[in-house]
Amino acid sequence: MKSVVIIGGGFAGSYCARQLEDYANVTLIDKKKYFEFTPSILRTLVEPKHRKKIHAKHTDYLRKAKVVVDNVINVTRKQVQTKTKKISFDILIIAAGSRYDAPIKDEKLIIASRSKELEKYSHKLEVAENILIVGGGFVGVELAAEIKSHYPKKNLKIITAADKLLHRSNKATSKAAEKYCKNNDIQVLRCQRVTKMNNDHCMTDKGEKFMCDLGFLCIGFKPNSEPFQNNFELSARGQLHVDHLLRVKGGSNIFACGDITSIREEKTAQNAEKQAIVVVKNIKQLLESKTPTHQYHSKERPLVISLGKRGILSYKKFTWYGILPGILKSLIEKIEMNKRK
Repeated sequence: MKSVVIIGGGFAGSYCARQLEDYANVTLIDKKKYFEFTPSILRTLVEPKHRKKIHAKHTDYLRKAKVVVDNVINVTRKQVQTKTKKISFDILIIAAGSRYDAPIKDEKLIIASRSKELEKYSHKLEVAENILIVGGGFVGVELAAEIKSHYPKKNLKIITAADKLLHRSNKATSKAAEKYCKNNDIQVLRCQRVTKMNNDHCMTDKGEKFMCDLGFLCIGFKPNSEPFQNNFELSARGQLHVDHLLRVKGGSNIFACGDITSIREEKTAQNAEKQAIVVVKNIKQLLESKTPTHQYHSKERPLVISLGKRGILSYKKFTWYGILPGILKSLIEKIEMNKRK
């Protein structure tokens, strides 16, 4: 059987491993021992016990695939090198994902990236009075809502460089987020950037200064592309160029999906899995000695934003704000986790 190596065990990588383990010798390489339902990691900050509900060990849902828990440090056209070993492949899938890279370094500024990290700060959040969220995108707004839902009396600010919240969404979705913040006493500082954090104060590029006991960074999206810098062509943002079949430029046996690709679309779990579906279909054709034919078509898809117990459902020009979108987000979590049992 051909060897298929997959880098990354998130939505895209875990999907590929599950779908291909009966057709090839699959090796999944991930930094973590488990799959994590990333859309729900923010809840672990206010509900630490929720972390168990959004984790699934790779070895529990994979029956045949080999799991290597290690950091990838270099990738060539024929081999993957981790900290402890070198793994050759016939076919490679790069689903390395992304992270937040803090533009400001301060012990009070926490990167909202993994539930394990956020869980550590649940006690600090409990005693903090003045909380800052840097970033007014999906993650920043959802995190603000989680905090306010559990701690309605805390002084909470969102600072964003844009002129409105959720600035990449349609007007109705942005307006719903702004309305939620106004109704829940969340102050929004627009068209500003944090330049300095000093003791218990924060300073912006507009000269505004305010109290800050604890801050959460929700900006600075950066693909995990360091292992590919030597042997692959990257975009200006550090993402891998792929063709319409999701093959990495210059490699007929190397595919990429998820945040690591340079495809211009919202980097969501849903889009990552849609790309993974195409990758799996094309690899199955390769394994049958056929020419891959399945193309990936980027398009706008429904987006669910949770706001505590409420939420926003957005699709094209349609926007629905209320309790039902919040329930839908929880339902999606259960469905995705059940797939990995």
